[in-house]
Amino acid sequence: MKIAVFYYIKFSGAKRVVQEHVKGLKALGHSIDLYTTDNASDIFDPGIFADNKYLYNFNPKALGIPVLKRIKADFIDTFLSLKLLHKKIAKDIDSKKYDIVLVHTDINTQAPFLLRFLKTNNVYYCLEPLRNAYEYSLRLRGKFSLINLFYENLNRWIRKNIDRKNTLSAKNILTLSLFARERIIAAYDLYPKVSYLGVNESVFKPFGVKKQKQVFFVAEKYPIYGYDLALEAIRLIPAAIRPKLKIVSWKSNNGDRLSDRELAMLYSESLLTLSLSRFDTFGLVPLESMSCGIPVIALNVAGYRETMINGEMGYLVGFDPSEIAKKIVFLMENGSVREKMGKAGRQWIEDKWTWEKQIKKLDAMLKEFVKK
Repeated sequence: MKIAVFYYIKFSGAKRVVQEHVKGLKALGHSIDLYTTDNASDIFDPGIFADNKYLYNFNPKALGIPVLKRIKADFIDTFLSLKLLHKKIAKDIDSKKYDIVLVHTDINTQAPFLLRFLKTNNVYYCLEPLRNAYEYSLRLRGKFSLINLFYENLNRWIRKNIDRKNTLSAKNILTLSLFARERIIAAYDLYPKVSYLGVNESVFKPFGVKKQKQVFFVAEKYPIYGYDLALEAIRLIPAAIRPKLKIVSWKSNNGDRLSDRELAMLYSESLLTLSLSRFDTFGLVPLESMSCGIPVIALNVAGYRETMINGEMGYLVGFDPSEIAKKIVFLMENGSVREKMGKAGRQWIEDKWTWEKQIKKLDAMLKEFVKK
């Protein structure tokens, strides 16, 4: 097939997904052209695997006056200029007669304006609905002046309607988990198919390194990622046996992103991995850890329930630091259980969760959409 792929996502796991889609579909023999406003060059750049990359400039100049700066960025740059640019991109894509267009997120609007204008058959890979439009936990809080409160509510209302209209304009829709599908049904009354993510099992694999007395935590130090739960759980473990909480964010000490091999080594030298994000629609960390043969303790919420089997390759737990602490201690003191879970996790990845397997399923779905 001749496939166009669109995205605008900054450096993140979501951008890695675009790269894996482009790389995997290209490996299956498809012709892949990439369309984007992303001019960043990083290790997740999907353009390195595409046949052609078409880069469109969207870098509006900011005004110096704070109030006008915000108004211009929202109403002129995003709501107007970006919309017109996406109309042009759609026209360019339609002129090249693709079989299908795989549309990923644009961080400016969530669902891209592009979906409104495409005449070519397309599918929107929807990670999730616009979060601050639907989640109570992201509501406006704190003291605002009446003017600021009016502006913020108006801005969110407009963005919610843009995201909704753009999403409903897609001819087909996919998402990354059953949990995300339920949220999309609730938000848009749409019923997407699920195209799961995967892991590169040839990179994330067990390494014969010396085990450290440490528990691995791969996330930023914010409550939304469960950092508070991790700290409290470690604190509850008696000092005599307390492990180190090894924390790694997206970036290393020199500001660069750790390589996948470096991450795999850190997983392998750890006793177990904590994955405690309170609202993760999928979660790549558990897959990476299990692929390295390391058991996972994850919250019994959202996407973790789909990528793990409780008691087999780790544990699904509640929002209770004492429960998390008890599971950590149990795995620390029972090496045979830890080893058994690690092997089960690795086998689980090989059987179900490799990128190769997931891309083949995505390929089959795209071919179904083309036949419609």
